[in-house]
Amino acid sequence: MVIKKKFKMMILSLALLLFVLMGVNANANVKTYHQKGYAMVGGYATHYVKNKNYAYIPLYDYGSSVGYYENRTYQTESFTMLGSRGNFHRNAISSYYLPVTYNWSGDLGNAQSVVISKSGQYAYIMYPGANTTIVRYDLWKLQSLGITTNNMAGLRLGVKRRDPQILSAIKFGPKFDAGHGQSLALNPKTNMLWYIKMDVVTNKPTLVEVSPNTLKPVKQIKFNFSRNYSINNELAIDKRGNFYTYVKYRMHGKSAGRVVIFKGQVKKNYVIFRAIRQGLENGPGFQTQGMGYNPVSNRLYLVSDGVISSIPVNRLSKLRPKDVRTTKFKTNLEFEGIAFNRAGLGYILTIRGTQLFTINNF
Repeated sequence: MVIKKKFKMMILSLALLLFVLMGVNANANVKTYHQKGYAMVGGYATHYVKNKNYAYIPLYDYGSSVGYYENRTYQTESFTMLGSRGNFHRNAISSYYLPVTYNWSGDLGNAQSVVISKSGQYAYIMYPGANTTIVRYDLWKLQSLGITTNNMAGLRLGVKRRDPQILSAIKFGPKFDAGHGQSLALNPKTNMLWYIKMDVVTNKPTLVEVSPNTLKPVKQIKFNFSRNYSINNELAIDKRGNFYTYVKYRMHGKSAGRVVIFKGQVKKNYVIFRAIRQGLENGPGFQTQGMGYNPVSNRLYLVSDGVISSIPVNRLSKLRPKDVRTTKFKTNLEFEGIAFNRAGLGYILTIRGTQLFTINNF
């Protein structure tokens, strides 16, 4: 009996190991392209727009959202995050308290990026440390089930109780290597998801294409970025299919840190980027946390903790100080990204606990 029990335990352990390995290698059969040479084919930043330094924020101690610990994560009320400083004041309202626990305690607590479908129906959230790397939330269906600002605890409670109606509005994708997971973005031209597989900074990233239906990788391109620049884990794609990323240098003295922006394209199976010759004298916040694009305003958004700056795409390389909008929020939440639907409604992702704020006319 003892031998039989040990044998069963061994089989169970092997099965569990196989499951884990299969999960980690969900992109093992994905077509991989190895790009020769450097992806950066032109230029470097030569000058910087002297935008005002509204966004000087030292590294702060991260806090939690109102009622998160007091209500044991099941918060019941929405609250407003005030845009208190900067040259573009806007407020954001907490609209969805996303699950923080599914398979084990806190496994969905470290969301790193957000994408909103063009229609606004779906929110795609990337969780690099979880057993499900991308989770798709059907916001329309959740609203029809009563998940609104009048029932803020309903989504987390529904997931905890395994409510079949709530779970029918959520698609859990497989586990795969997302790196830091901070750069999930939607290409509006193809309706495909993309992210940069890397840690925080590198010059040898991998660009990965993901199906919005299966939530699995379908293609990846490994490339060398540049001999002059490393790349941060940021990505946004405009309505014409142009890819953008940026690097922000650390604060120095009273400077908030300069920003260099890169514009590129994916052509079949290779990537090209060019540096925008004009950068920003003062980037937002202490460190980069994400990037977004609004198809209505045609602006790029640079996200840091507690502060977001935006710039118009059609004035890249010829920005004036007034073109750079900066909103500094009265908060100590850790920001993780921003995304917009085709109507221009914005969604800001923060953690502790994981939640989506909505913001209008941003």
